[in-house]
Amino acid sequence: MKSSKRMLAVLLSLLLLVGVCGIGPVASAEADSKTASILCYNVAGLPNLNYYLGKEDGVDVQGNQYQLGRLLNEEDYAFIAVQEDFTFHHALVEGLDAYPYKTEHSGGVPGGDGLNYFSKTPVYNAKRTTWDQLYGVIDDGADEMTPKGILYACIDLGDGILVDVYNIHADAYGDEGSQAAREDNFRQLAAMIQANTNDRPVIVTGDFNASIHQWDDDGLYEILYQGCGLKDAWVELHNGGNYEDFSYWEETVGGGWPDYWGVWDSLEKFLYRDGGGIHIEANSFGYKDYLNAKGESISDHKAAEVTFTFTKTDDFKENTQDLAATRVTKWKYILRRILIFFEDLFKVFRHWDEAKQYVGLK
Repeated sequence: MKSSKRMLAVLLSLLLLVGVCGIGPVASAEADSKTASILCYNVAGLPNLNYYLGKEDGVDVQGNQYQLGRLLNEEDYAFIAVQEDFTFHHALVEGLDAYPYKTEHSGGVPGGDGLNYFSKTPVYNAKRTTWDQLYGVIDDGADEMTPKGILYACIDLGDGILVDVYNIHADAYGDEGSQAAREDNFRQLAAMIQANTNDRPVIVTGDFNASIHQWDDDGLYEILYQGCGLKDAWVELHNGGNYEDFSYWEETVGGGWPDYWGVWDSLEKFLYRDGGGIHIEANSFGYKDYLNAKGESISDHKAAEVTFTFTKTDDFKENTQDLAATRVTKWKYILRRILIFFEDLFKVFRHWDEAKQYVGLK
């Protein structure tokens, strides 16, 4: 009996020691903090006409997407946000088993927007919004030929951490009409973020087709950074949090398009802000290139990857309001594709002279 009492006393002492040394609170702290890596990638999923015509500069886009899906499947990202995931979506996701939660594909060109999420954890409330303003039918990026815009979703990272994520593909090209459209894109995005009353942390990623260090950043800084209180992972980590002075990079790397694209302040971004009692800290940000079996870049863009730490603060409250898995009915999908096809056909006829010149016809 005495030996049993001694053993019980020893066990109680050990339990007390564990509490005093802080082992218990450490385990709790781990549950209050989560680190997750995320990838943003313009996968260049547009069909390549030269490949089907047998020309030397043709690109086997379907083969590239097939290989990319297998490469991404080996990565340990919490989720992946892609742009230009068009006609060959089936090839891309064929080997993407490690990411069981995928948004419903909106279709190839011309009916799809090219935006999708591939996630290891549940994705809720997926909603696609087309830009109010796009510019270019035949040239200047031909942005009006696809319903580019925003793919919003709430992604559950686990341990009660839910994040509102906005994946965008802004209007392309540097002509005056495209710049005006892109500024309007950012205003529309800002309005959407500000109208969201869920009080969750926010991540904005995608192909912005704009760089913060350029003087003509299309209102990126004023509209999104200042207007929505968003931080930029690249600026915070690689430019000391300075959103005005980029002289170091301009002097050491270069300030022209070939110098910075996919190297420093590029078109692919991760913007973020706290919310709902969750503090977001960017730990790393960089670019990476995925190569096919021939050693060639799969896309004309570099992928951007970031690692965030999400920490619950004293005012944390799990926000699961109105969460639902979103699915598109088959008939709605088909009707949408048909409508966009005829809309694009009408646009081409309206710009027939421009179209003939573009393809080399007199």
